[in-house]
Amino acid sequence: MYFVPPIMMLFSAMQGFVSNSGKQKSACTKVLYFTIWNVFFATVLSGSAISQIDNFFSNPKDIPRQLAVVVPGQATFFITYVLTCGWTGLSLEITRLCPLVADFIRRNFSKGIEDEDYAPAFPYHRDLPILLLFGLLGFTYSLLAPLILPFLLVFFSVGYILYRNQMLNVYSPKLETSGQFWPIVHNCTIFSLVFMQIIAIGVFGLKKLPLASAWVIPIAVITLLFNNYCGKRFMPLFYDYPAEVLIKKDREDERNPQMDNFLKSLVNAYRDPALQPVQFSTDENGIKTRLLSIPEI
Repeated sequence: MYFVPPIMMLFSAMQGFVSNSGKQKSACTKVLYFTIWNVFFATVLSGSAISQIDNFFSNPKDIPRQLAVVVPGQATFFITYVLTCGWTGLSLEITRLCPLVADFIRRNFSKGIEDEDYAPAFPYHRDLPILLLFGLLGFTYSLLAPLILPFLLVFFSVGYILYRNQMLNVYSPKLETSGQFWPIVHNCTIFSLVFMQIIAIGVFGLKKLPLASAWVIPIAVITLLFNNYCGKRFMPLFYDYPAEVLIKKDREDERNPQMDNFLKSLVNAYRDPALQPVQFSTDENGIKTRLLSIPEI
């Protein structure tokens, strides 16, 4: 899993994103899909029988009941996963052994220019999908295996203190994301809630509680309606910036002494090839002719 975020960043760059924020947002989405499918769904489906997997596609109406049977069987694995991947990841984050080794190699074996004040940017595409995956595990197994909740509580509590320290003292903001990662968090949280409610319908069905299953359906509908409301109410803020923010940015640019040189460099930054002066070539006799000449009739 350590090599997945850099590979997804490479895919995002190949996809055509130019800005670093666009690359990180696209890579974050890719890593999130890969993590949820590879860690959660692949583990749940592989832990069940082949016939049980076929039932997912042959009987779509019975999916909640099948999930209620299959998902609890992997509770022990995910508790161990939180202990190994989650807690170990926090210890690696606070010690930063890999960046320490990379910095040692760069300082002693690289011929590049050393920057003593270099501070890395926060890797949203690496850490955010892991946090959302643990949120999915917490929502899903809060009903099926509540024993996982204390381990997740310790993880998020220590993670809050740890990442707060990292944000203040270790990482340096290299770019302005403008909250572009929040829709990813919101959509994943809504998915986790709806997925938990679908499993709850199956659990109550297995326990012969049809009334309880019927009451969960309106809750799932209300969750989807809330998601629709948030999309209409708050989503435009992430694409259309308020005029107050733009005015503040313009005033900061006016006070920036390097802005004049930047504007002057834009004149020669790009020139349309059609507007370039005509190039001439010289033949052996020293006579200059046009590259594109009209053929003689």
